[in-house]
Amino acid sequence: MSTTIAALIALAAITVTYFSCVRPTLKGRGQRAPGGSGQDAALDRQIADLREEIRVLRAQDSLDSGRVPSHPQNPPAET
Repeated sequence: MSTTIAALIALAAITVTYFSCVRPTLKGRGQRAPGGSGQDAALDRQIADLREEIRVLRAQDSLDSGRVPSHPQNPPAET
């Protein structure tokens, strides 16, 4: 009898874990969460600002050290 109860408790724990953790993760794979477009736009803007800051700092470092490239460098492609 106690083995049956332990098996039922384990099955219930696995079921709860699947529906609360695994299934939502698989459902949202490869796409952004719905309703989060405002946050996504803000995050994209922040990333763009940080990339621009890195570009400016690298250019300033090149000028300070006297290592100015002869051709302009293109920023890395966004993925």
